[in-house]
Amino acid sequence: MALKNIKVVDLSRLIAGPYCGMLLADMGAEVIKVEKPIGEDTRHVPPLVESDSLYTSSLNRNKRAVTIDFRHEQAKPVLKRMFEWADIIIENFRPGTLEKMGFSPEYIHEFNPRAIIVRCSGFGQTGPYKSRPGFDPIAQAMGGIMSLTGKEEDPPLMCGTSVIDYTTGLNAAVGALSALHSRHDTDKGQVVDVSLYESAVSMLLSAIPNYYINKTLPERTGNQDRYSAPANTYKAKDGWVYINAFSDKLWAVLCESIGKEKLKSDARFNTVSKRVDNVNEINKIIDNWVKTRTKNDIVNYLTEKGVPCGPVQNVDEILKDEHLLEREQIIYVEHPTAGEIPLSGINAKLSNTPGKIRYHPPLVGEHNKEVYLNEFSFTNEEYDILLKNKVI
Repeated sequence: MALKNIKVVDLSRLIAGPYCGMLLADMGAEVIKVEKPIGEDTRHVPPLVESDSLYTSSLNRNKRAVTIDFRHEQAKPVLKRMFEWADIIIENFRPGTLEKMGFSPEYIHEFNPRAIIVRCSGFGQTGPYKSRPGFDPIAQAMGGIMSLTGKEEDPPLMCGTSVIDYTTGLNAAVGALSALHSRHDTDKGQVVDVSLYESAVSMLLSAIPNYYINKTLPERTGNQDRYSAPANTYKAKDGWVYINAFSDKLWAVLCESIGKEKLKSDARFNTVSKRVDNVNEINKIIDNWVKTRTKNDIVNYLTEKGVPCGPVQNVDEILKDEHLLEREQIIYVEHPTAGEIPLSGINAKLSNTPGKIRYHPPLVGEHNKEVYLNEFSFTNEEYDILLKNKVI
């Protein structure tokens, strides 16, 4: 596997850090999930199976799980052994917490100069906001994402999933892999600093220079694309479809496909900018055509004609999607208490060194003994002392 022999200590919780660790684990890294003895807070977030959360199961596959009481007076030497073992350390404490635990990056690099320390936080390790607590919705709000989402007449809208957390986790994984590549030349590790706030701002892309040059703030347009038309969701007999005929060529094909050939030369619609200006009229025309047909009929017909489109699917439909199943993007994994559960598969499909599922989502501390003894090189006697003293 691509990341075989790369060792990761994952101290993180919630989403961004664990998602980074999962991405590395999927590609073969040996990732050890480190939690407090009762488990991270999200272990208890519904939906639950027995006493374990499907929330954490979805983010911690391919990891082995151990516990430690971070606040215990005997925890520091145990953590030091973990950090000596690791190629990559992932944490998403509030900035300064790792230092208060006695493990500044400078100190870690004294005993493990090759360690890559991935630090995920709300606002980054520096700057006037660094001490603020930060979560995905706060980053969506402050980073401009909410101001772009929803309809103009409605309040700013939060995305339906934790898009900033996942983007930050991706950024963290890219940073970790970049630092690994750099280490081949320097033989030295470094700190990777990623934040939710900056991940959100990075997704604004052209809105930033557009405002600077044209002083134009983007409006909320719902599902309607800002820069092309038709590009929107339309209600069919049995649900919704998304149709995007963004170019002049695709507009012509769409007109022919729905029996409206005359619209191709209509002066109101013969350029992209004119179609955007007259988008409400276009949407009414397409609405009338779509509403008498089913989702599958529309998608099959327009796809055959070459018009980009797709059904708006819920989770039930996604689990049955033949394309996702064939590409192993819906996979079934054994859970220790729930039995077989479906999860989203491995996104990056490498031709020569593909990722794979090696470990089921672990229970709290499920691998304490095997990891402390075999990976962190504790003796049986040392392990028994940790148990007796409730360090782990």
